[in-house]
Amino acid sequence: MKIFRKQTGTNKLLKLFKAVTQSESEDFDTKPLIDLILTTSEEWKLNLNVFYVTGPYPNDGWKTKKGFVNGLLKKNFKNIHHLLISDSNNLLKVNFENWSHNRIIEVLSDTISLELMIDSEIASNDEITKLAEQFYSAFQFQYGFQFDQSKNFSISEGKIKNGLFSYSEKNNEDYEKWSKYASAIKDGYLRNIYCINLISEEHLHNEILKDLTEELGTLNLRQNFYLWTLDNNEVEYVKSQLKNSELLVENDEFDSTNAYQFITQEIEKYAPQQAI
Repeated sequence: MKIFRKQTGTNKLLKLFKAVTQSESEDFDTKPLIDLILTTSEEWKLNLNVFYVTGPYPNDGWKTKKGFVNGLLKKNFKNIHHLLISDSNNLLKVNFENWSHNRIIEVLSDTISLELMIDSEIASNDEITKLAEQFYSAFQFQYGFQFDQSKNFSISEGKIKNGLFSYSEKNNEDYEKWSKYASAIKDGYLRNIYCINLISEEHLHNEILKDLTEELGTLNLRQNFYLWTLDNNEVEYVKSQLKNSELLVENDEFDSTNAYQFITQEIEKYAPQQAI
């Protein structure tokens, strides 16, 4: 009998996003990204035992890395819409999504996303940031962020409600909104402000944000993205300066932007019932 209990400690989350058209989604090569995930898990000495892929792959996934890799090789790593990877001790979870190339109707604005959640005892913030730099080579993301979170929350940032024999998850409304409108990053929008922000040149075209990056924290160029680090007090100050700004997708003010209207129209193409 398995009893589910609350977990103690924290996880570190790294979330990376790339805005794409449908043709760009179809051309995306997933293999370098998966190779890096598998190599990193070996370096962290993790026993991966859950590999699930949505696409023309086995519905029940694989339990071994060898079976997983062989299964992908047979199809040349093609048509991977959704990938989930985790280990036997619940220390690592990886969630990759690239749905656009699975749409029947052509989509002009969509997102490829990578979410990684790792136990805080396994990797430091600096190690996660260095990993993000490696991911850039395989992913060319346009936006990302890192933050710490209690183990009582999931990789999709919903609070986990534990029962005697099972658990459920309460949806995080901000996460749900961001999942729909993340492709706004190509026009310089952000989800929110974090201690560790990975932003592009497009984001710095916004004069208010550019001024804030020059005044607060540390801004460093890393490959083709900028790493903007802030302490907790600086994060709260920047949030206060942007609390009524359309720049943050989580703000209601974003809903009046052309980006919001355009992405809503794209959502309606393939999922009218999901449109806001």
